[in-house]
Amino acid sequence: MKKKSMAKQALKFILSIVLLTAVSYALLDYTPLRSLAASYAAYSTSSVLQTLGDSAEIRWLENPHLVSEKYDAELIPLCWGLLELALWAGVVFATDNRPLERRLKGFLLGTVGFLVFNPIRIAVTLKIFSPSSAFASFVAHDILFRTSILALFVAAYAVWYYWE
Repeated sequence: MKKKSMAKQALKFILSIVLLTAVSYALLDYTPLRSLAASYAAYSTSSVLQTLGDSAEIRWLENPHLVSEKYDAELIPLCWGLLELALWAGVVFATDNRPLERRLKGFLLGTVGFLVFNPIRIAVTLKIFSPSSAFASFVAHDILFRTSILALFVAAYAVWYYWE
């Protein structure tokens, strides 16, 4: 393939990702799916915390909060995974060298995987969180929480793309 053709194909892929991600994010954030995502994040994380021997009360303000003696964690849309789900849709559906049926299956399986993984990720972060240790809280939230979703995203895409 010629370099000019490859560059054109890459630009088309990138622009498709941006457009599809933007549309997906709008559908998730500006429709009733927003409150569904917030509820799912709060209740599923609360269930995982109970499984891990912890408990947190769910309080509803602008966003849901998980409250225990140790923390008051506000679950904002970034915690719910709206951006990651929108990006997943954008990347999978922009991959136009795969049949549409395969892209639909990949999107659905990836979404289910994310919906299983995300409450575990939030709960583990809250279990590690320590109000007496800024470093432990930084490692839990800013490093483990954020990098775990990126690693899952890249791994899921690689498995989906190369799985025959």
